[in-house]
Amino acid sequence: MDQNQTTDGTTSIQQKRPADQLDSDDQSTKRHQPSNTPASTPMTMYREPSIFNTRPMDDITRLIHDFIAKYCDRQYVEIEAKLGVFIDKQTRQRLTMDCQTETVIPSHMARMARFESNMPLEQHRYYNELLNGLVNKSQTSKGERIKYRHTRETDRFHQVGRDKWRVTIDQQTGQIVPGGIVEKVRLENLDIHAPMQPLDFRISINLEIPRPLPDQPHTYERNKDRLSYQHGGLNFDLTQVKGGQTNDMEMRHELEVEFIDAAQLQIEKQKQDRKEPSVFAPSIERFVNNIRMLSKHAKRMH
Repeated sequence: MDQNQTTDGTTSIQQKRPADQLDSDDQSTKRHQPSNTPASTPMTMYREPSIFNTRPMDDITRLIHDFIAKYCDRQYVEIEAKLGVFIDKQTRQRLTMDCQTETVIPSHMARMARFESNMPLEQHRYYNELLNGLVNKSQTSKGERIKYRHTRETDRFHQVGRDKWRVTIDQQTGQIVPGGIVEKVRLENLDIHAPMQPLDFRISINLEIPRPLPDQPHTYERNKDRLSYQHGGLNFDLTQVKGGQTNDMEMRHELEVEFIDAAQLQIEKQKQDRKEPSVFAPSIERFVNNIRMLSKHAKRMH
C-alpha cells in the first residue's frame, strides 16, 4: 500500500495490484456487464445523510426542542404554537430584522414588537379550504387519516383572588365541557421571525390547572367557533373568536397547532433522558414541520 502526495499537500492511499490482475479484473468486469445496458446509464445509489449516517436537527428546531424539553415534565402543561406576524410598535408594520432565514427574536427586540395572531377573513377562509381538502385527501390515501371536528363554545372568565379561571361551555348543550374549568398560567414564549414566509409564529408553554366551579360570577366571556383537525398527535385549530376582556365584538381569526397529549410527550422525553428509544425528538420535528408548512402555504396579504 502506497501513500501518494497530492498537489495540495494531502496524502491519498492507493493499493497496488499486479498488472496481470488489473487486466484480469477488467476482463471480468466486461464479461459480467449486461450486454443490453448502455454504459452511460446512471445507477441509483442510496446515499447516507452524512458521513456519520445521521441527519442533524437544524438550529431553530433544536432551540424549540430544548425550549419544550425545559418545561415538558410539568404537570398540566400545554404546548401550542400560534401563527401570525410580529408588528414593530414604532412603524406599525411587520417587524424587519437583519436576517434572511428563520430566527429567534431576542428578548430586547421582543419588547419592541407585539404579536398579532388575528388574521384577515380571507386568510381564514383560505386555510379552511386548504385543511378541508387535506381531510378529503386523507380518506383515500394510505397515510394517517385526518380527523375533523366542529365545536361552538363559550369561555367565561372568573376572577378568583388574583387568579383568573376559565369555564368553557358547549353552546349547543349549555353544559360545561369535560375538563372545562381551568386556571391558565403562562410560563414562557419563544418568538420566531420567518422573513421568507408570509407568517411568523410564537410557541407558548402554559399550565392549564384543573379547578372547581367558581362561586364568583364571570367578569367577561368570549365565543369560539372552532374547526379542529387532528393529525400526527397534533391539533390544528382554526378559530373565529368574538368578545373578550375588552368586549370587542369584532370577529378575530386565529390558527393554532397544539400537542394533543402532552402527558405522552412527557413519557417520551423521560425515555430520551434515560437514553432509551424515544420519539420525543421526531415529535418536536413534526410539530415544527407543520408550523412551517402552514406558514409557507399562507396567502400573502400585501
